Amino acid sequence: MANKKSTRQRRKRRSPEEMIADLQAQISDLKVRAEARQLKQSAAIKATLSAVKAIDKGIEAAKEEDDAKLRHALLDAREPLAKHLEGLGVSLPKMRRPKGPRPK
Repeated sequence: MANKKSTRQRRKRRSPEEMIADLQAQISDLKVRAEARQLKQSAAIKATLSAVKAIDKGIEAAKEEDDAKLRHALLDAREPLAKHLEGLGVSLPKMRRPKGPRPK
């Protein structure tokens, strides 16, 4: 039995400074999420989010119809809106980018 105890790794106890740093990181994450929630109450942000979601639906429909040109055009329209919203701190659903070469 003594062999088993010696082969186990000891639990590393965090110092108070490490615990404080982790809690401060959690607080800053909560503040960012609260700010994003506040932004989502804006009518302009709501409309922009719905436009991005509609573009995503259009991209999926174009994928089902195998229309690569339309998919790339919609993706080009989505990128600036998504960058702006992400810059404000609003999270967006992950977009699956089209695979393969861009049509000419």
